[in-house]
Amino acid sequence: MIYAKKQKTCLTRFAEAKTRRAGRQGFTLLEVLVSIAVFSLVMLTVYSLFSMAQTTYSQGGNDMELWQNARASLDRMTRELRQAEEIVTVLPATNEDPINPPASELEFKDGHDITQITYIRYYLDGTDLKRRRLAYYFASDPAIYVYAGSVDESDNPPLQLILEDRIIGEYFSNLDFWEVNNLTSIYIQLRKTTRNIELMTAVYGRNL
Repeated sequence: MIYAKKQKTCLTRFAEAKTRRAGRQGFTLLEVLVSIAVFSLVMLTVYSLFSMAQTTYSQGGNDMELWQNARASLDRMTRELRQAEEIVTVLPATNEDPINPPASELEFKDGHDITQITYIRYYLDGTDLKRRRLAYYFASDPAIYVYAGSVDESDNPPLQLILEDRIIGEYFSNLDFWEVNNLTSIYIQLRKTTRNIELMTAVYGRNL
């Protein structure tokens, strides 16, 4: 009987000790709050680094796309303008006169096509740079192309025929043309999101 009581007492103490140890194995509220705060700080740091990397990558991609558009468009314009035989657009002598601002489009006679009289016009349509190839004719003989400044027997100007009209550049925000000492100056500005680039060149027409 005494042995049974001792055994029961031992078992009771063992159970109480086990319960106390089990209670000590849990986390206190303060430990949980500190853990959450540390975890949140780590995640915020990781997100900030990831967001910064994404922004840098996106800006680099925008810059590359803008420069590709600018260089390809400017190279084409200068190449064709260099061979132009006549500039139809009346250009100012400076880009700083508010009364006579630079032209926003340019039309000239195509010097590459010697088989017929055709013209090329560069202009902006929204943010797109467009290249239009066109010809002029009289209603009395539409099969024959004439010069842009021609007139018929009644002093009527010719009609216009659009042969081609397509986009050659994107993200343009400004396009200016002016002429100084037989040099046609071209200024372009491109913008995408917060990125912005500007380029300017001058072209001498060999056949003008």
